[in-house]
Amino acid sequence: MMRILACLMLAAALSAAPLALASSGAMAGGKKATKICKHKTASGKTKTWRCGKDQPCCSAEWINYYTCGSKLLGCL
Repeated sequence: MMRILACLMLAAALSAAPLALASSGAMAGGKKATKICKHKTASGKTKTWRCGKDQPCCSAEWINYYTCGSKLLGCL
């Protein structure tokens, strides 16, 4: 019973974490709060996307996935 309650509390905390990070004022500075991420693919094309200043640029070329990481977990 205690394990189930602990798992539910952990799930609730993890699901609320992105909301807390998103509302921390990442877009407060307008365009200056973002950066441009670039990655050159194996075919020679350059993939470009925008991330927040404090977010890492993440790329997984083998599954064609380019995104911004989180402040807490980085690129997972």
